[in-house]
Formats: sequence, structure tokens, C-alpha cells
Amino acid sequence: MYGLPDFDDAQQLEFLTMDESELALACSRRGPHAQIYCILQIAYFKAKHLFFRFGWKDVKDDCDFILRRYFGGAYLPDEFPTKHERYAQREKICALYGYRPWSSALSSQLEEQAIHIVRRDVTPGFIATELIIWLNAHKIIRPGYTTLQELVSRVLSDERRRLERILMEHLDEPTIAELDKLIERDDTLSRLAVLRQDARDFGWRQMRNEREKRAVLEPLHRKACEILPALNISQQNLLYYASLANFYTVYDLRNLKPGQTRLYLLCYAWVRYRQFSDNLVDAMFFHMKQLEDESRNMDKKLLADVQEKHRRETSKIGRLLSLYVDDSVPDPTTFGEVRQRAWKIMPREALKSTAQRMSVKPVGKLAMQLQVVDGMTALIRRNLRPLYLSLDLTSMVRDSPWVKALNWLRVVFNKKQTLSLTLAISYETENASIAVICIDPLEAVPAVIQLIETAVFLIHVKQCLHKILHALMTFFFQKEPVQLTLLTPLAKLCKFLSHK
Repeated sequence: MYGLPDFDDAQQLEFLTMDESELALACSRRGPHAQIYCILQIAYFKAKHLFFRFGWKDVKDDCDFILRRYFGGAYLPDEFPTKHERYAQREKICALYGYRPWSSALSSQLEEQAIHIVRRDVTPGFIATELIIWLNAHKIIRPGYTTLQELVSRVLSDERRRLERILMEHLDEPTIAELDKLIERDDTLSRLAVLRQDARDFGWRQMRNEREKRAVLEPLHRKACEILPALNISQQNLLYYASLANFYTVYDLRNLKPGQTRLYLLCYAWVRYRQFSDNLVDAMFFHMKQLEDESRNMDKKLLADVQEKHRRETSKIGRLLSLYVDDSVPDPTTFGEVRQRAWKIMPREALKSTAQRMSVKPVGKLAMQLQVVDGMTALIRRNLRPLYLSLDLTSMVRDSPWVKALNWLRVVFNKKQTLSLTLAISYETENASIAVICIDPLEAVPAVIQLIETAVFLIHVKQCLHKILHALMTFFFQKEPVQLTLLTPLAKLCKFLSHK
């Protein structure tokens, strides 16, 4: 940034080739040594918008290019331009390109610009680069390296003090205690060291550790969400401060200024909490995909087994039916003899089970899928349910029935209730609403998607069931509860209404 340009062959052609106005300025200087030096200053200014101090030995290759191009291959003169000549050339070059030289009067403007930049990114390199871009845009020659360095350091110190002051105003004692606990070292590892460890896979043990670490950071994340808007820092700065908490050792963090350490840890808690949440979401997608693939494969296998069993039975059933139209069997033949012949075709127990199966409605594809899901109950309880309970899921759709269903499931699981064949409905006269507690056609917990669909169905049912319930309450007010064989929970409902 502040170093003397070192041109390659292409850059020499680009910057050391003068246009008419530049060549006129160089030719207006007295003597070849002043003209060569002026061409060099013009080229370096075009490259970096800055003036440099250099001797002939420092720029020998560029001098040789100028001598070949503009002086017919003459030798480099021993004479060197005076200080007055060098500064006079700088003034002429500034006037040629419309630039203003740096002065201390511009310090306040540059510092004000630096204050805005530091809110976006506090890395010194970024601040210096943005200041130079601002100076070039306003055609101001940049100050010296030391001046710019001192300005950046001063602005960073002011920003650090500003953040520490805001934190001191907003942090309460419980939050400070929680932040300090992160860097307390016990007999083994500090809490921060534990939080830094990443999960190796999506196994239930690793995800249990992720949930525990997320629970540790939850109060700090909630407090960070309240304080960060007051800090007025960019997302980039937030990530940078969080990375410093991960970069420094626990020993280093304990030796930093308290306000500085708390800033780093608060930003780290905000970032790390969201990383844990993302990991849990990714794990839930992973296990859902795994269970879907496994259930699909098992469902296909079960369906293929059923079809193969039916195929084997079809020929035997055909032979059994042929007994009724077989002319070789005389009519006086007793049914016992026919049965004996039938059992030779298909054993008695196999014939009995086949007859029972064919006398009822065939098992549908959905029933097979639920049967497969039942076999995965342990995996769902161990892998999916804890992930779902630990995540706060919302929807962009207002009053989304999916969110209502998810919240209903969370209430059931958090209360350690088992999903059973009970449909418990409470009738509230004040707001005429129906609260669905739990319903499930199976003792085992079905897949998450089936649970959600069931709950969504119940939510839609409760929106249209109020008038039915009101009529039932009137009709059964002084009557005995009616027992319905197809919907036994309605009996409990009627009993409930009769007491009302």
C-alpha cells in the first residue's frame, strides 16, 4: 500500500507510457535528470496516487525503460533533482490530476469517516483500505503511513471504550456471573472449552451433548439478543468478536480487560447458540431422511413378501375352488371327504389363515407403511423426538395449523404423556373453544409426519365441532351416555356433557 511500485513489463507499458499532457509536463522541467524524475513521479502517482522518495538505484529498470523510449537510449545522468524541484513537480502533478495534498485540516473529516467504517468492520486492514478508497474518491492524497496508523488505532480504541460503556450499562449481575463461569477452570476443562468442541456426527449421544451445550448458552443468547441492538455493530463485527473468543485461550481471556472479555464472550454465545441450533436442525433432517429411506425400503420389502405369498397361494386356491366343479367328485360324496382332499392341497392351518385373511379387507399400502413405522418407534423416540422438543419452530404463515400441531405435540411430550386412544376434549363456555389434548390410533408412536397430520386434522375438526357439541349437550343433558362402538371416545364426551 505504501511501498514503492515494482513494475513488470506489462505495467511499465501501462504506467510509464505518457499521454500528451503528461509528456508536456515532463518536458517543461529543466534538464534530462528532472524530466526523467518527473516521468517516474507521474507513473508512480498513477499507480498508487501517492508520492515516493527514491534514488536512481532504486528504480534502475524503470529508468532504463524511460531512456530507451524517450531519450534514444542515452545514459542516465549522474545529477539528481533538488528537493525544491521534486516538490514543485508534485504540485504540478496534483494540479494535472485534480488532487489535493494531505493537510492536518482534513484529519477531522478522515476520522469521522473512520468512525463510520469501524461500525462495519473493526479489522485494521479493512479500515485502512476503506479510508484510502474514500481519499481517492475525493481526490485527496493519503497521509503518511504513521499518520494513518495512529488514526486507525485511535478510532479502534474509541470504539472499544464505547462498547465497554454500553455493556456496563446493560449487563446485569446474573449475566456477568454467567459470562464469568464460561472461563472458570475446574478440575478438568472450563465451560468455554467444552462449548468449543464440535459434534463428530449426528448420533444420539453427540446430539444430546449439543442440546446440553445449547441449553447452557440459552440465557446468554436471550440476553445477547437484547443487548446487541444497543451496541449498534454490524454482523461482520459480531462474528469477528465471537472469533476472538474462540481464538484466545481461556488464560488470555481471563487476563484481558473485563469489558473486552465480556464483549467477546457475549458475541460468542450469540453465534455459538445459533450454530448449535443449526446442527440440531441438520441432524433432524438427516434422521428424517434416513428414516424415510429405511421405511421406504422396508415397505417395499414387506409389500414384495405379501405379493409373493399371495402368488404362491393363488394356485392352491384355484385347485381348492376346482373341487366344486370337478366332475370326478360324485354328488353323494360327503363333505368330510371333500375336506380331506382340500387339506391335501393346502394344510388345515394354512387354509384356515388364508380363509381368515381373504374374508376381511386387504391390508392397504398406508397400513403397511404404519406397520413399518411402528417398527421404528425406538429410533424415533431416541433420535427425532429429543431434537424436535429442543427446537423452537415457527412459521411465516400466520396462524399456521402446522405450528399449532407442533405446539400440541410439544405440550404432550413435555408433560411426559403417552399418546393413546383417548380423545380428551374440554368445552369452554366463555370463548366456545375446543382444546385437543391427544389422540393416536396406535400404542406405539408413529412417524413424526403422521403425528403432525393427525394433529392438523384435529385442529380443523375443532373449528367446526362447536355446533355439534352444543347440540349434543342439549340432547343428552338428562340422558344416559350413548355407547358407540366405532368411536368409543365419544362415549366419554357424552358422559362429560351429561354432567355439565
